[in-house]
This record gives sequence, C-alpha cells and structure tokens, in this order.
Amino acid sequence: MSAPTLELTPSTTSQLPRSRIFSYALGDVANNLSFQLTSMFLMIYMTDIVGISAGVAGTIYAITKIWAGVADLIAGSTVDRARTRWGRLRPWLLWCSTPLAVVFVLLFSVPAGLSPAASVAWIFLFDALFQLFYSFVNIPYGSLSAAMTQDSVDRSRLSGARAIASALTGVGLAAVVAPQFKDTAADGVRLTFTLTTIVLGAIALGLHLVCFRNTREVVPRGTARINLRNTLVMVRRNRPLLVLCLGALFLLAANFTMNAVAMYYTRYVLGNASWFTWLMLAQTVGTIAAASLVPTLTMRWGKRRGYIGFAAVAVIAHLLVFLVPGGEGSLFIAMIAWLLLGIGMGGTNALMFAMQADTVDYGEWRTGIRSEGGSYSILSFVRKVGQGVGGAVGGAVVGAFGYVAQAPSQSAHALTGIKLSAGLVPAGLAVLAALVIIFYPLTADQHRSLVRELSDRRTRAAAAEQGVDEVTITGVGDGRDTMVTVPPATLGAQVPPIVTIFAQYGSGASVIAPAVAERLGVRFIGQAFSHEQIADPTGRSDNPGIWDRFLQTFQDAGSSDSEISRAAHQSLDHTMVVRNTDELLAGVQNGAVVLGHNGQAVLARAVGALHVRLTSPVSMRTQRVAYLTGLPEDQALARLRNDDRLRAEMSIRLHQVDPNDDTFYDLVLNTATFTFDQAVDAIVDVYRTKYPTAVL
Repeated sequence: MSAPTLELTPSTTSQLPRSRIFSYALGDVANNLSFQLTSMFLMIYMTDIVGISAGVAGTIYAITKIWAGVADLIAGSTVDRARTRWGRLRPWLLWCSTPLAVVFVLLFSVPAGLSPAASVAWIFLFDALFQLFYSFVNIPYGSLSAAMTQDSVDRSRLSGARAIASALTGVGLAAVVAPQFKDTAADGVRLTFTLTTIVLGAIALGLHLVCFRNTREVVPRGTARINLRNTLVMVRRNRPLLVLCLGALFLLAANFTMNAVAMYYTRYVLGNASWFTWLMLAQTVGTIAAASLVPTLTMRWGKRRGYIGFAAVAVIAHLLVFLVPGGEGSLFIAMIAWLLLGIGMGGTNALMFAMQADTVDYGEWRTGIRSEGGSYSILSFVRKVGQGVGGAVGGAVVGAFGYVAQAPSQSAHALTGIKLSAGLVPAGLAVLAALVIIFYPLTADQHRSLVRELSDRRTRAAAAEQGVDEVTITGVGDGRDTMVTVPPATLGAQVPPIVTIFAQYGSGASVIAPAVAERLGVRFIGQAFSHEQIADPTGRSDNPGIWDRFLQTFQDAGSSDSEISRAAHQSLDHTMVVRNTDELLAGVQNGAVVLGHNGQAVLARAVGALHVRLTSPVSMRTQRVAYLTGLPEDQALARLRNDDRLRAEMSIRLHQVDPNDDTFYDLVLNTATFTFDQAVDAIVDVYRTKYPTAVL
C-alpha cells in the first residue's frame, strides 16, 4: 500500500548555513549600535555634554520614546506594501539604514554655542527622526527571521544569535563609550563624541548592508497584519492582555529608570565611569542565566508565578543597588547587583512574551479574532510608553535632588537622588509590576483547555468547508462529536476508520502504522518530517552541537526590541497549524491511519477516531535505531533523544499540546512487550471493539 505524506511545510526546511545566521545577527549589532547607545547614554549626553537640565532631558526622553511606539505602528502597517525583486522586508534595510545612520550622528552632534532652547529643539527633532527611521529598519528586520525559514531549530538559532549579538553589543558599547564620561568638561569632548558616533554609524551602515546582501526571504509572509478595528475589539475583551500590558508598563518603567541614570550612578556613586563595562558584562551573564532557567521554572511554577519570582529578584537587585556604599571596593557588590538585575529583568522579559503568546490564543477564543500583529503592536506600544515614563522619572528625580551637570563631583543630596533613581524608585515600580501580574487570570490549565477548544473549532470549521455536516453523537461515551468524514447516506453516522498514532523514535511505528492501515483497509499518511530530516537535513549533525544548543537556549533571553519578530513567528506557526488541519481532514475523508501530524490534537473529538501512542524503553529503542541506521549506539541514542525532543517541541509550539501526555490517547502500547504483529493486532482489535459498526 502506498504511503502518501502531507506537506506541512514547503521545501524550506533545509538547515540555514551559519554564514546566513551570522549575517542576520550582524543586523542586530547594527540596530543596537544606535538603539542601545541612545538608551544608555542619551540622557547623560543631554545633561553633561549639551548642558540641558535633567528634568527637561527626561521629558525629551519620554516624549520621543512614546513617539517611537507610534512610529512602530506606522512602520508595521507600511513595510509589507513593498514589492521588489529583493522581497518585501530586506529592501527597507537598504533604503533606511543610511538616513538612520545620518540622524543618529546628528543626534549626538549638538553644535556648541546654541542657546538652551535651540539645543532642546535640535535633540528633540533628531531624536524623533531617529525613532522613525529606526522603526522602518527594525520592524522589517524583526520580521525577516520568519521569512528566512520555517524550521523550528533554525528559527531558534536565529533568535539566539540575535539575542547574543544584542548582549555583546551592549557590553562593547559600554567599553567604548563609558570612559568618555570620565570628564565631560574636558576640551573637545563634543567632538570626540561626534567622531565616535560617526564611526559607530558607519559600522552600523556597513553591517545593515551585509545583512541585506546575505539574507534571503524564502517563506511567504504570515498573517501578522495590524487591523486596528479588529485589534481594538479583541483588546477590549482580552483581560489577560490588558493585565499583562499594565504589568509591562511598570516593568519597563523600572528598567528604563535605571537605564537613564546608570551612567550617573557609575560615575558619581561608584566613582569610575569605566566600571560601567563590568556592570554591563555582569548583567549579560545574568540574562543568559535567566534564559536557561525560564523553561524549567515555567514547567515547575507556571508563567505567572515564574514572572513574579523573577520580578522579586529584580526588586532585590535594585535594593542592593541603593545600598551599595560607593567608592573604592564597591565594584564587586555592584556587579552582583547587576547580575541579579540581569536575571530578574531577563526572566520577566522572556516570560512576558510567553504570556503574550497565550493572550493571543485567549483573544481568538474569546472574540473569534486572532491578531498576532495587532496584539504584539499593543504590547510594543505599551513597552515604549514604559520606557519613556522610566526616562522621565529618572531625569525628574535626579534633577529634583540638585544634580549639577558637568561637575567633577556631586553633593550628598544629589548622590541620594541618583541612588534613589537607580535603586528604590525602580524597585517600587518592579513591585507594582509583580502585584499587577498577581491578577493575571489565565492559568496553565485554563490555557490548555481553551487551546483544545480552539483546535476543535478549527477542525469543525475546516470539516464544514469540505462539505461535512455537523452531527451530535450520543451514547458512545467517549466525547467524540465532530464529524470529519462524509459517511454513506445509508449508514448515518457510521464512518470509515481513523487511527492517529504518535510514536517515540525507535518504537516501531514505521512498521506498525502501515500494517494497521492495511488491516483496516484505509490509506496510510506518513509523518510530515522523516527521522532523517529531523536528524540530518542537508548535513545537520545527529545531535545539535554545543554552539547550536547554546543558541537555542539563549533565544528566550530576547533582544531589547524584538516584539515584531515574535509576532511574525507566531503568525507563521498559526498558518502552519491551519494548513496542517485542512490537509489532514482532506486526507482522512475515506479513513486513514495517520502517523504524526499532531493528529491526536487535530482529530481529538473526531467521530470514529482512535488515538494511539507507541512507546518503549530508551535502551530498546536505541538498539533498534542503531540496527536500522548502522550508527554506533552512542550516536543512535543522541539521534533518538534529538528526534523525541524536536517533535515534542514542535507539537507544543504549534498546538500547545505535549504529545507525551498519555491523557490524549485511547491506547498506549509499550512495544517492548509485544511483537510488531501483536501490536498491530492489538490496535485493530481495540478499534473494532470500540467502533463495531465502523465501515471496515
């Protein structure tokens, strides 16, 4: 009997070359050379080099950050209209990277001798232009990773590489720029800063062009479009999203209050501006640690409690920042505080986006409107507002306590203001963020339940489009009430057999599943991805190397401005789910045995379906894989574990279903205690017993 397979994805599953991943990461280096420089140093540049008061500087920071959120919305609704031979996204890197570099340099090149009002106008104008051009580079750049590949491993490698690039860029900028603030009253400091930004702008421009040249758009765009009307309808009825956005507002305000005054703290409280490099390094290490902890803590505590726990770590870090005595010998304590800050803020940031993905599902469940792009645009805008609020608060507090720009030292009162801005104020804001999330109403069990209902809705809708009338089955007792095949008119609700099989690698499914199909007289639908594709597409090693595993771990750290990338990935995932559902229903119209394809989720309530899981001890499965592939047992074990992990990750990512959860199945067979023929007999006998009137 033939074994047709359903095409879950087009031929874009081959592994991305590392050179392409590296080129993509260079784009984030280019973005962050300007973005992080403004985030970390614009406030102190305005006060200590240009001479603007701290309060006014904070106000400029706030207004332009809020404008940045608006600019993101404008760019998000504009960039997809491009139609060029280079694609829809990459051209924006070519078109807008040059004006971005120019306004970046001009922003940090305020001429000496301008009046205070003219200086404010200069910075306000060029910061607003900078935010606009940055949006028109960053939005398409963030969406580009989803257009480069549909492979889950490659997408995690791209995200991880981007996150690493962002972190290392921050440390590098601190090393280059922070020492320039040792003496801001020195002759030529303005020119030095302008020359620095010229060099950084030129590097950024070159890296943007490398990213443009060496990346490719091979995947059709997803549906992460921003429809304002639908988004507002969804948001009004999406309490989890509203709560999450309020928490994000306080959390980002806490983070950027600290960002705005961190250089003041390092220069005047710790006494050495160059130490800022070490603080940034410690924070990066903390972010990496948080990325590795998030998956485990999420499984153990849940997202809400994990978020609150990481927020508590951030509060402790800010309190420690406030308590650092300052002066000689304080660097080590400050590094501990920044390490904890990286853990706290890195963990909450990663969990914020994980919870955001859940609110998209909730919005679809509650309103029937699925809006990844709109939902993420709301969060992005709120985050930018939080950044602006943080900068305004930091500047206002520092100014209120008598900060004197360009002074070699500050009064005790001014130092207290700096410590409050870096310590107690953001600690209080982080406490508010944690308190808000206590009221986040979507638990893990509730999310799993609504996802199952959404999957059932999609199955019903897809079946209806294929001409299958909805029926209600009573008396069977298995909760199956969704007709997915067209039964003969004379048989009423009697349907041809449908068996879904999920199997761990090496449990014998490649032999058992086709045999079950032959015995039941229906077609066999094989897995979307073979074991060879999972293990070694175009040269991929049987087990990901240390570097690839590190990239996949670090992806959860997230870069500082990656919302649209996450929206594009989630939209693409949803498109794959819908296509898989449609194709699977078309394939089972006359009955079928389905191996993989998340059939146990898509057809969970299908009338006449039997859901089977095949398992076996790891030792026996390893021996089978070694025999079938000719690999040594250690390599066979590595391939087996990799295959099991990737298939489970794909199912959880696409359907929010753990395929190793036995409650999804009618029958779980340990093929170590059966011959393959006996396993086939058992499945067929159970099917015939459960559905004695099925059309065989």
